[in-house]
Amino acid sequence: MTELGITTRIVLSATAPFDLACSRRAMRTFTPTNNDQFVTSDGRVRKAFLHPSDPSRAVVTEVMARDDGEPGVAVTVYGDEPLTPSETTAVATAVANWLSLDDDRDEFLAIARTDPAMARLLPVAEGLHQVCFPTLAEAAAYFTLTHRSTAWHAATRKRRLVDEHGPWGIVEGRAYSAFPTAAVVTTLTPRQLLAHTGSQFRADRLLTVLSGIAELDEAALRTAPYDEARDALLAVRGIGTFTAHALLLRALGRPDAVPLERTQFTKTALALYGEPTPDPTDLRRRYGPWIGWWAYTARTALGWLATPAGAEAPSPPPPAARLVAVAA
Repeated sequence: MTELGITTRIVLSATAPFDLACSRRAMRTFTPTNNDQFVTSDGRVRKAFLHPSDPSRAVVTEVMARDDGEPGVAVTVYGDEPLTPSETTAVATAVANWLSLDDDRDEFLAIARTDPAMARLLPVAEGLHQVCFPTLAEAAAYFTLTHRSTAWHAATRKRRLVDEHGPWGIVEGRAYSAFPTAAVVTTLTPRQLLAHTGSQFRADRLLTVLSGIAELDEAALRTAPYDEARDALLAVRGIGTFTAHALLLRALGRPDAVPLERTQFTKTALALYGEPTPDPTDLRRRYGPWIGWWAYTARTALGWLATPAGAEAPSPPPPAARLVAVAA
């Protein structure tokens, strides 16, 4: 493999308030993807995406804060050939969706400011937009791999799947890979997938789920009425209520609903509010269609209160297989 060259630069706007530093902090602590990008010492974030015209190839994006002080990001795209205008637009859309740049959080923030427990998070998290899974297929694979497993094992297995079957790109001697399309994963046999799933049951389930995901229109799910999008996901064999909600929030950026009765959310509410803890009905009534942003902000930023904003740990070292010698 040879180094990818710089093909184009893009400047993207974000709906204020937006702070890329908050996004970087969120990336470091989100187990499913915390090895999927590299943060440089000066705060640039590098991440691979599928090439918009050829998913057997990858482009690598380098994201940094805009130098004009406006909310948003400046993106440098590395590829093996120049991108066409439509390909450039597609990469810009992928980055914007990943970082939720277009989320208008004004109404959510107005509610949060009237909630004393949430208001104490805002000094460190007001500019936090949700960092999403880059694709619906990647998120569906991860949540399927969590079945009868732990988050750590699911993330590790997903990473192996990416490293062995996703397209690669190299920038400054470091290799970056993107999660393959659902169509690529579903060409593998259950036996081939066993090394990535830990059990034949999960291998079969992963093939079933991704076969169904491949039939869906991801772009349409982002804008369809929430109930219609949820029902389309629930119609996929192997996707239950929890996974459908997780995909809608963490892959498609839809904050309308969250299964607050589950343990991870009841623990978050207890840590945030103490006793007496508001019940899910109270939280849903208060935050309405922004309840997903309450859940994301609370779960992500609670631990930031005790850590200075600039105290960011370096990116974890990637697996050895991802550091490769670059051909001359």
